[in-house]
Amino acid sequence: MDFNATKLFISVVQAGSFSAASERTGVPISTLSRKINDLEQALQVQLLERSRQGVKPTYKGQQFFEQSRQGLELLEEAQKNVQSAHNLQGKLRISVPPDFSLWWDLLTAFQQRYPDIKIFCHSSERVIDLFEDGIDVALRMGDLHTEDVIAKPVMTVKALFVASPELLANRGTPQTLAELARFPVTGWESLNYGFFEWGTGPEKVKYEPFFSSNNVQGLCHYAVSGMGVSQLLDFLAKPYLESGLLVELLPDLPKQTLPLHLVYARHKHPSAIVMAYLDFCSEWVARYTS
Repeated sequence: MDFNATKLFISVVQAGSFSAASERTGVPISTLSRKINDLEQALQVQLLERSRQGVKPTYKGQQFFEQSRQGLELLEEAQKNVQSAHNLQGKLRISVPPDFSLWWDLLTAFQQRYPDIKIFCHSSERVIDLFEDGIDVALRMGDLHTEDVIAKPVMTVKALFVASPELLANRGTPQTLAELARFPVTGWESLNYGFFEWGTGPEKVKYEPFFSSNNVQGLCHYAVSGMGVSQLLDFLAKPYLESGLLVELLPDLPKQTLPLHLVYARHKHPSAIVMAYLDFCSEWVARYTS
């Protein structure tokens, strides 16, 4: 099988047409068409459906595209690594939860150690598909509900109740969850999910937020502004607590905890770059939590 023809096939699929691929690669359209025809004959499979609107992969072509793209990335990474003196080189594609500010410090430190590794970081509420979305490692919060990945525990974060000193001066300091629920509350809510109940041990209390959002920075802003109480993850609340802008409420109650895992595809052997990232995360988190 022609290695270069496979690279050109990937370029055509990504570009959506022979003309666009020609502009990106600098390879004439006639050469692109001939190379891919030769590739289809060698594989004895039609890879592309051609039309006036452009091209799109057939079912078999899509399978070949996804698997060959990953294989080529590994080969190119291997070539760069053996040609470089000692440094890891290549691209790392990761996913983190939205508003996960703790990870920005980790990523900048990672790239300071490995300056030749480029990072694409995807952030979304959606649970991405590692294979289809081409993500090497995802950081996931909470319980995992899949066996298709290898999960490496990283740390556990805690949810804290917080409010501004001004709000407490005006409303008093709640001593129970039931009292807390009578305060103006800001809560996290997505388009399709909102679960407004606090639970610590046997005690469970429902509440109705007057402001809800899937943007954690918005919840922080409302809490600091004295608009209401909020429940924030400990690393988000930490700078506000240390500066005195927020105060922790009900500190003696058991905390809601959420595990963090780094996950990667079970069927895909992790590259040297992925292993470096996994090891660095463990090292960095150990220093952060010590």
